[in-house]
Amino acid sequence: MKTRIEFKSTARYELIKNFSTRAERIAGNYARIYLELERNGKPELKGRFYWTGLAAFASKQVMCALDYASNSKWRWTGAAAPFFDITMMHLGKGNFWLFQDIFVWHWLYINHPEEFDSAVSERNWNSYICDFKETFKELPWHDDALPKIDYLAKTDPLTEGFDLMRKVERLQDGKARRTLQLKSLIEIAKHEQIKILQPLIYESWDFRLLLDGQAKMEGKLGVPRRLAAFSTQCETGDPELDVVMTEGDLYDPLDRMIFITEIAEKYHDLMISDKKLMEGIILTISSWCDNA
Repeated sequence: MKTRIEFKSTARYELIKNFSTRAERIAGNYARIYLELERNGKPELKGRFYWTGLAAFASKQVMCALDYASNSKWRWTGAAAPFFDITMMHLGKGNFWLFQDIFVWHWLYINHPEEFDSAVSERNWNSYICDFKETFKELPWHDDALPKIDYLAKTDPLTEGFDLMRKVERLQDGKARRTLQLKSLIEIAKHEQIKILQPLIYESWDFRLLLDGQAKMEGKLGVPRRLAAFSTQCETGDPELDVVMTEGDLYDPLDRMIFITEIAEKYHDLMISDKKLMEGIILTISSWCDNA
């Protein structure tokens, strides 16, 4: 028997055109999920959605890259302009469609945990009701994105990640809980990076060409490095808060997962050593989803 989730009312949303502002709002929504500020969130279980805390920082980093691509003086040097447009298009598409995928999984788990297991296997854009599909077709990159991400269907890493979240919920704060938090984060990161972003943007030849060019220019023309900063800033200059990718190709899934794992471990260490600081930053980012 198929699962049917009833909605009492239909929410109305407006799609923000500015890519950087979208990334800012998305960062804010990830932060709200981590902090259990979403409707029907459970503050007593804060930390179960461990990946979303890291994702708040990651989407902030996308916002920084999009701001650079929009405003850099190098954009206005004639031949460079198309490369910045390619950067913005791919980063914007990846950030947007990852959110379309992953937010719904978290929303469903938060609001209908008893339906999650039976509903998760049925999620597929091809089985959506006709009225909703017509609205969904208005989203940017719809035709290109959906086949590449298997029409929003579940993946094994996603299933494993949420199974680990359930185990996190049953434990008090301590070493065992923290170990499972990190494991769940890594599984969701595999889903994010390998199942969504890899086919969606990193397999694109033009984006790969641009990333190769960027790697050659790093440190010479002020091109932003591949980094994550655990701050509301784009880069802090503090090695305790910044993680920089210095080897490998960003579009290679194995190289990128090494980098993502390094970021995850730094995030995890900071969450253990100074959780108050980290959650304070995440709280600040959570306010961004309300910005005009």
